Amino acid sequence: MKKFIRYKFFSKNHGSSKGIYKSLNCGLRSFDNEKNVKQNLNVAKRTLLKQNKSLIIPDQYHSNRCLIATANNPYPKCDALVTSDNSLILGITAADCLPIIFYDQKNQVIGIAHAGWRGLVKGVVKNTLNKMISLGAQKKSIKSIIGPCIRVRSYEVNKNFVKELKTQYQKFAVRRMQKIYFDLPKLAKYIILNSNISEVHDTKKNTFLDKNYFSFRESKKKKLKDYGRNINLISLI
Repeated sequence: MKKFIRYKFFSKNHGSSKGIYKSLNCGLRSFDNEKNVKQNLNVAKRTLLKQNKSLIIPDQYHSNRCLIATANNPYPKCDALVTSDNSLILGITAADCLPIIFYDQKNQVIGIAHAGWRGLVKGVVKNTLNKMISLGAQKKSIKSIIGPCIRVRSYEVNKNFVKELKTQYQKFAVRRMQKIYFDLPKLAKYIILNSNISEVHDTKKNTFLDKNYFSFRESKKKKLKDYGRNINLISLI
């Protein structure tokens, strides 16, 4: 039987965590009870697939680093993962940043990236695609999906933020009513399409406005001490 791909951008519902982490918090770096977080990760794994597979989830740090996932390194230091191994589930967490899924179903190679604005401008998309190609993927066969993230209407930034951007990316900072907003998914689409990937789908969900998702900015607005992280998974099956 031919393999195919299963993926899911999870909401914050149907987990074990309490309080500000209610309920499917999968952030190992959060101040949540570690037992609850690991239980939540297991719930996400079982929801995606019934098979017992190894979950690889990066120790993310807003970099452009992409690694080939291996079962003996479940928490690699990077922000993107790729594999052609159907015994693995790849995951990343996010709470306003972009989760991006890449897949080449023809050549059975998948990738996933945690892409905030820093990762995008540093080249996390390019590095993910190059790692996929090293495993046998072809650009003409790669498709991508942009998951839930903060959207332009909710992502207010300042002039210093715009100055930090490369000139070609400053056009994604939109001025409205004397305020500046940044269009993170539009930047991601621009970079992906300019990498010769012809198909980019977008969930169009806004983590800041949609109460089904954890949001760093919403937590900051409420002056909470911490925030939960949404899990995003993909696997070959």
